[in-house]
Amino acid sequence: MKAMTPEQAWKEIGERYAVPGRAAELLQQQNERGVDVVLELFCECAQARGFRLDARVRQEADDCVRDWRAQVVQPLRQVRHALKPMMERVSDAAQLRAQIQASELQAERVQVGMLCEWLDKYLARSAAASAAGCKI
Repeated sequence: MKAMTPEQAWKEIGERYAVPGRAAELLQQQNERGVDVVLELFCECAQARGFRLDARVRQEADDCVRDWRAQVVQPLRQVRHALKPMMERVSDAAQLRAQIQASELQAERVQVGMLCEWLDKYLARSAAASAAGCKI
C-alpha cells in the first residue's frame, strides 16, 4: 500500500499552496533562500499523514529530487521568468510562456511522483530496520 499516491499528494500540495498568503510566502523563500516549494509542501503533507520527517530524512528526500530540480524544473522556471518582460515586445512570447509554464507544472508533478516513490521506499526501509531492531 502506498503512503500517498502522486495524485493525492499533488491535490494536497495544491490545497496548501492555495491558502491565502502561503504562495507569496513560499515564493519569497524560493527566491531568497532557494527553498524547493514542492519538496516543502510534500513534506508537510507527509507529516500531516503522520510520517515523521526529521532533518536527515528531509535531506534524503531533497537528495532524491536534486538533479531533477536543477536540470529540469529550475531551467524551465528560468525560461518562463525570462519571457515575462518580453511579452509586450514579442508577439508570440505570451503563448510560449504559457506552454513553458505548463511544462514547469508537469515537471513539478513528476517531482511529486518521485517523492512519493521515495517515501514508500523510505518507509519500507524503516519498517525493515525496526523489525530487525536497528535504527536507520
